[in-house]
Amino acid sequence: MEERHRDAINFLRLLLVIGLVFLHYGNFPGSVASPFDGFSGFHKEHALATFVNIYFVYLFYSSVPLLGTISGYLFFRNWKPGMDFYWKRIKSRTFSILLPMISWCAIVLAVFYVIRMFSPTSGFLALIDNYDLDNLGLRQLVNALAGITRRPVNFQFWFLRDLFLTVLCTPLLGLLIRRIPYIGLAAIGLVWLFNVDVPVFFRNDVFFFFYLGGLIQARGWNLDFIPPRAAVVAMVVYLIVVGLRTVAPAFVTEDTAFGYVVLEPMTRLMRLLGVYAFWGCAPFLMRTFIGRQIVTWGALAFFLHAIHWPLNHFVKDGLAALLPPEGDAGLIMNYFGTTFVTIAISFAAAWLLNKTLPSLFSHLSGGREFNAPQHRNLSPAAVSSPQNSVASP
Repeated sequence: MEERHRDAINFLRLLLVIGLVFLHYGNFPGSVASPFDGFSGFHKEHALATFVNIYFVYLFYSSVPLLGTISGYLFFRNWKPGMDFYWKRIKSRTFSILLPMISWCAIVLAVFYVIRMFSPTSGFLALIDNYDLDNLGLRQLVNALAGITRRPVNFQFWFLRDLFLTVLCTPLLGLLIRRIPYIGLAAIGLVWLFNVDVPVFFRNDVFFFFYLGGLIQARGWNLDFIPPRAAVVAMVVYLIVVGLRTVAPAFVTEDTAFGYVVLEPMTRLMRLLGVYAFWGCAPFLMRTFIGRQIVTWGALAFFLHAIHWPLNHFVKDGLAALLPPEGDAGLIMNYFGTTFVTIAISFAAAWLLNKTLPSLFSHLSGGREFNAPQHRNLSPAAVSSPQNSVASP
């Protein structure tokens, strides 16, 4: 892979995972209102902070779709007909997706067992309310680690679980891409757009966007195929649409049939626009100062994705105890402070683990190599990603 393409992918993956840290912040300390319920009125207490929280949720609703697109794009790189190609790639993704997922879920499960042991009434236990630690039988344990029939205990790994299942379907996807690429795109796209339930998947996002990424790769479109002007226009429109979607529940009730018919497809099309905008803007955004830093640390995207939850909730409550948030300003400071401290702790843990136990770090980061930046100008070339392990965040 050309260096600039690898840099763009490193940039996108880490930027999108940072977005997931924002997205998984959840409700403000002391509040039970979820940002996923939407902004239902300007009269709400702490309306500004609430708007910021919900806006970032919708802004990064495109993270999973674009990560899925990148995964499909990379999977079908150097595509060759025959099952040997698929077998090698599936084997590679077993080590870069499935096994690290199981290990991280075991770590998270152990953390909550420790919390339960020392504080049986801890509010943190509500974070895994789908699993009863007092009655964790074999079936529940398997689900907690691998998410067979319910989301794993490390809940954001539903994406990795669905991604690995999609990888297992790649011989079929490859056949569609080769024989009827656009009919396949239309059929799978309609399933996604109208949120048709596909029983084997938790959500149908990954399957559709993985196919889209594979199609982009098969058509020979590189990461620069979107014209810069079109990308900028798309990003401006996307930011405006995100704002409109944020305040939409104040005018259209989501839990009505009309609200569902209007807002559900709108939200899905908004995510598709976000994929286009982020993909198109990546080649020049990564050349900015902040973009170069993101590229430099891009190999830690998988590690950050794995560790940020429930760490961010521990950080959020810790910051709230140290600096009780007062008013909108205090809540917004807690919001951005939680994300910053979570990322800082995650990167420090990754650096330390890579320094002391490189084999364990390699396993927990899905086989990705990380060369910590030294005293230099933070060139994007500082990050290396092995060819066989760049298919997931």
